[in-house]
Amino acid sequence: MLSRMKTHPATQFVALVCAAALASCANTPEPTRIPVSTALRPDTSISSQVVREVNAYRRSRGAQELQRHDGLDHLAQEHSEYLRKNRGTFVIYGKNVSHFGFDGRTLIARQRYQMISVSENVAAASKRESASSTVLVGLWKGSKDHHKNMIDKWTHTGVGVVVDSDGMVFATQLFSTMNHSQIAARDRFTR
Repeated sequence: MLSRMKTHPATQFVALVCAAALASCANTPEPTRIPVSTALRPDTSISSQVVREVNAYRRSRGAQELQRHDGLDHLAQEHSEYLRKNRGTFVIYGKNVSHFGFDGRTLIARQRYQMISVSENVAAASKRESASSTVLVGLWKGSKDHHKNMIDKWTHTGVGVVVDSDGMVFATQLFSTMNHSQIAARDRFTR
C-alpha cells in the first residue's frame, strides 16, 4: 500500500536526510571525556597540610573543624611574604617572625569578610628542621598562646606559607569567626 502512495519530492528529501542522520549517529564514536578541573587532585601544599593537621588536632580536642577562607588565605600569604622579605630584622626572641601589621589584617578581615574576631599564629622553620606542616603545627602546640588559638572557638581559617631560597619556611595562620548573620545568609543560599 505504501508503494502505491504518491509522495512529494520534499517529503522524500526529508526522509533521506533523517535516515542519513540516524545512520551517522549510530556510527559516532564515544566522545572523549576530558577533566575540566585540576581540583580533583588532592592539594598537597604545605598550607593545606597545615589546615588538615590543625583540623585533626581540633577534632581530637573536641573542637569543630575550621573552614578555609580565600580572603584570609590571601592575608596570611601576604604576611608570610612580608616575613620572608624582612627576615632577620625582628627582635622578638631572636626569631624570624613578627605579628607586625596584625591590626591591619584584622581590620580588613572585619570590613571585607565580615569577620567579628581574628587571631594569628606565625612560625618560621629552617630547612635543617625539615620544615613541614608537622613541624609548624608542633611549634604552635608548644606555645601557650598559639595553642589556644588552634583550639579556640573559631569558624574560619586562612594559611599562607612562603619558602625562601635557602629553605627557610615562613607560615601565617589566621583564625576568625564570621558574623552569625553572614553565616545564616550564606547557609540560606547554599541549600
